[in-house]
Amino acid sequence: MLTSASRLAAAAASFRRCRNGGINMLFGLSLIPMVGLIGLGVDYGVAVTNRSRLDRAADAAALAAIVTAKTYIAANSSQSGVLESAKAAGRTQAVNSFNVNIGNVPLGSANLQTPDVQIAGQTITAKITYTATIQNSFSKLFLVPTTTVGNTVTASVDLPSYLDFYLMVDVSGSMGLPTTASGMTQLAKDNDDMYSDYKQGCQFACHFPGYKGWGLAAGKIQLRSDAVNNAVCALLQRAGFPTVPNQYRIGIYPFINQLATLAGITGDVNSLKTSAQCANSWPLAFTNLLDTGSTQLNSPNDPTTGVGAGGTHFEVAFPQMKTIVTQNGFGDGSTSTNRKPFVFLVTDGMQNGQHFFVKPGTQYAYPGNPSKFPGWGDAWWDGSQPSQIDAKNCDALKAAGATISVLYIPYNQISFTDKGGGIAWENKRVNGFSPTLGTALQSCASPGYFKAANSPEDITAALKAMFDQALKVARLTQ
Repeated sequence: MLTSASRLAAAAASFRRCRNGGINMLFGLSLIPMVGLIGLGVDYGVAVTNRSRLDRAADAAALAAIVTAKTYIAANSSQSGVLESAKAAGRTQAVNSFNVNIGNVPLGSANLQTPDVQIAGQTITAKITYTATIQNSFSKLFLVPTTTVGNTVTASVDLPSYLDFYLMVDVSGSMGLPTTASGMTQLAKDNDDMYSDYKQGCQFACHFPGYKGWGLAAGKIQLRSDAVNNAVCALLQRAGFPTVPNQYRIGIYPFINQLATLAGITGDVNSLKTSAQCANSWPLAFTNLLDTGSTQLNSPNDPTTGVGAGGTHFEVAFPQMKTIVTQNGFGDGSTSTNRKPFVFLVTDGMQNGQHFFVKPGTQYAYPGNPSKFPGWGDAWWDGSQPSQIDAKNCDALKAAGATISVLYIPYNQISFTDKGGGIAWENKRVNGFSPTLGTALQSCASPGYFKAANSPEDITAALKAMFDQALKVARLTQ
């Protein structure tokens, strides 16, 4: 009779006799998952290789789409419906590029969704989405017959911005002030234009016939009109090298009582330089246009046109500028027929409601005194009325879609000995509110588009910064 101990010993002996067969069985059973794992790895490697090829094809398709769309717009920018046509061309080229680059996907098939090509503001974006089904070889043993891969890639590029710049330049009498306090003192010392008014030396380079101040400046004392003219010439040099022909257009529009055209909107920088007299010595164009008492840049024999004389009338000039911009159109800058307008106002902000005029009926005319226009009587003056600019004059132009960028040239305080009379009254009135002129001009400007500069170097730098700011903002997606 076996005891419990003897039975246990017998079982152990039996196990030892059968251990070789058990290991073989365990090994055989383990081969199945091992082979399966290796097979899954092979199938996974095939899927990864195919996805890499597909991703490269999708990248190429996205690039093809945006390059094709951009090229199409550049070649057909004036064509009606150019943006939609460009997007269609981009989609077609994306499909062709994808199909060429994927070749034959081993053991699989690929499906490309319709490429999504969008143009928002100045940015073209292409989105390429694909899926692919890869036939498995070994994973089928585990009921995984296929592997699905997919991806979405995007690419974008900026379009050139087609921009119109309207330089709205104040050439009223106050722009005949010297640019520095020392220049003002120097001019006043020898200038007896206001001698009859209690012998107060005049600090303005008046350009009225018979006045001495303009001649005393004569290239020796730089006026604010000179500094602005030099800054505009530097801007024209800066703008003369756009990446796309006719990408920028510029017009120059001086004003006193009214707005006039020195150079209409054009992409011909050389003609603009000629109009601004950039190659000349003193005086340049804006100094020549300082108030002469008779209108300049007028239509032949019509003193109701041109810049006018006597005052500074923003309330007249801004509606006229809106008419000019409207004729050329308000757009987002995406094409040459959809140009984005920027109005650069360069001024000291001093408004004056006065005129040096005759008035047939209800229309002002500025023939000068003596009259320079046959059939028109001598002009007369209706009294100085200096004031701040009313920022509401700018609202209609901004509401229509123009960006108003203001370069404020601070009105220098006028130093004088108060001996009474009209000149002293005007000097005191102007000195009283001139420090607040910048506030009104800042309200006139579009948000973020206000700069102030006084010295010639700062005026040039500020005008350049205004131009560069316009280029930068125009490239942002809108």
